[in-house]
Amino acid sequence: MTRGKAKHRSLPRTKAVIVGFVVMATTLGIPQQAYANQLQSAKAQVSALTNTIDQLRVQIQSASIQYQDAEAKLLQTQSSISTLQGQISAKRQEINILRQKVSAEAVHLFIQGGSIPSWFVVAQGNPSSIEVVQEDVSTVSSIQQQAVIQYQLAQNQLKVQVGDLHKLENQQQSIVSAAQNYQAKVQADIAQAQSQLSSASSQVQVLVAQQEQQKVLAAQQAAQQAAAQQAAQQAAQQAAAQQAAAQQAAQQAAAQQAAQQAAQQAAAQQAAQQAAAQQAAASNDPLPGQGTGNSNPSPPVAPSGYANPLRAISGLISERIDQGVDYNGSGPIYALGDGVVLNTHNSGWPNGIYISYRLTNGPAAGDVVYVAESVNPTVTPGQSVTPNTVIGTLYNGSTGIETGWANPGGNGTTMAAIYGQFYGTNSTGFGYNFSQLLSSLGAPGGILQNNPPTGSVPSNWPQW
Repeated sequence: MTRGKAKHRSLPRTKAVIVGFVVMATTLGIPQQAYANQLQSAKAQVSALTNTIDQLRVQIQSASIQYQDAEAKLLQTQSSISTLQGQISAKRQEINILRQKVSAEAVHLFIQGGSIPSWFVVAQGNPSSIEVVQEDVSTVSSIQQQAVIQYQLAQNQLKVQVGDLHKLENQQQSIVSAAQNYQAKVQADIAQAQSQLSSASSQVQVLVAQQEQQKVLAAQQAAQQAAAQQAAQQAAQQAAAQQAAAQQAAQQAAAQQAAQQAAQQAAAQQAAQQAAAQQAAASNDPLPGQGTGNSNPSPPVAPSGYANPLRAISGLISERIDQGVDYNGSGPIYALGDGVVLNTHNSGWPNGIYISYRLTNGPAAGDVVYVAESVNPTVTPGQSVTPNTVIGTLYNGSTGIETGWANPGGNGTTMAAIYGQFYGTNSTGFGYNFSQLLSSLGAPGGILQNNPPTGSVPSNWPQW
């Protein structure tokens, strides 16, 4: 027979609190991740703008160097221009002297010839070719011709110098303007990048502040969760304590009920013994268990010295073999052989009844027999018994009885349990051995649930 086990029910309140924790934790994680992503993006933008500004600063340094070089070259050009202007001024003075000289020669020729020569007219204008002058003065003296040629060459040199001057001025001014424009553009780019950097830095500060707020909120929510979890644990502990108290109360009530039943059974046994004593006194026969007189005064005793303990059961029905052998019916149960009673009660068995006695004769001398469940004991611990002693009365209960080999102490367990053969409803080696013993004494054997049975008895155990 098996003992019942209490089932523990889950605590819905605790489960709801745990689910709430999961939902809160999931909700909390979403904004934190969003702030982290935004902050990372803003920091990357700040880093890129900082690099851009560094590169622009390098460019403006290069522009400044170019501008300084252009200014230096401009100063050199201005110095060259000043020198060239001096040369131009000297050349003009030289031309004026040549002009005066040519004019004097022209006057001299006019006085002599009465007319102004064509070469003088050409010299006074702006001749485009030295050949014209040479042709026009082919008839004059060498001194006059040389003066006109020098004058014309000086005029041409002056024009070239003035043209070079203007070209150099324009070139240097273009270089300076380009350097100024480049420097201004780089400065504008730096200003724009710095403005963007300021905006990105402000965004980073805002995101950092928001992230700190999220951390504070997360800490507060974590504290609330911890408090809620602690409250849930306390509630679970209280519920468990209440359940344990209820179980303990139920066990105490069951123990009290078992004690009351035992007291009632003892009173009934005592009344039965008194009635038997009165009947024995009236018929002058000894009491069952205290002499040889009973319903079967001369039981058949086997060569082993044992007798059928179920010989007087009315409506005897054999049932399954498990740790021992199960039977049902009603009537007296005798001891198997000579022995000493060890126990009569154990709360672990149905109805709290567990009669055990150690055999003192036959092949199983020293081994312990048990009879349990739907039986009212008629013996007490320490009492000596024989095959003629009624140890209890089987009543036709819902569980019947189970009888078999008990553990050596006879305190509530079986040999099948000690050897680990029994796991609920199976037939064991020790139960099958006891069934063979009862069959050898004339009782019906039990019904095997599995063949072969689970396990076997030790090699030195009696066989029947």
